[in-house]
Amino acid sequence: MIAAALAAPFSALADLTGSGLNATAGQALLATTPGQLPIIIGTIIKTALGLVGIIFLVLMVYAGFIWMIARGDEAKVEKAKDTIINCIIGVVIVASAYAITSYIINAVTAPMPAQSAAPTTPATGSTDQTPPALGAPQ
Repeated sequence: MIAAALAAPFSALADLTGSGLNATAGQALLATTPGQLPIIIGTIIKTALGLVGIIFLVLMVYAGFIWMIARGDEAKVEKAKDTIINCIIGVVIVASAYAITSYIINAVTAPMPAQSAAPTTPATGSTDQTPPALGAPQ
């Protein structure tokens, strides 16, 4: 019992390179190096947006087909119009969510600009930013 408690830290520090996790991640086309999380997230988002685009296309074709075979039946025409309107609203919501998420991620992950002292003017070397008066010698 005591030996197991003493050996537990060593098993937690065991090297998992022989476990096959890196090979599995490579087969799944996932990054195996640290710091690749943004790439993985970007791939997931790109795949999800591709699926949303496919669903949008299928629903639009379905609504157009329903409208074409309505033969003047007002209920079917209204169903097709509602489907088209709902598809467009859904795509606008998804595109807006993507734009907002992209903006926030770029704002959070962007490097901070270096803070510098007050800029100096090249001619005088002073930090005074007031322009000289008209007619005054420089």
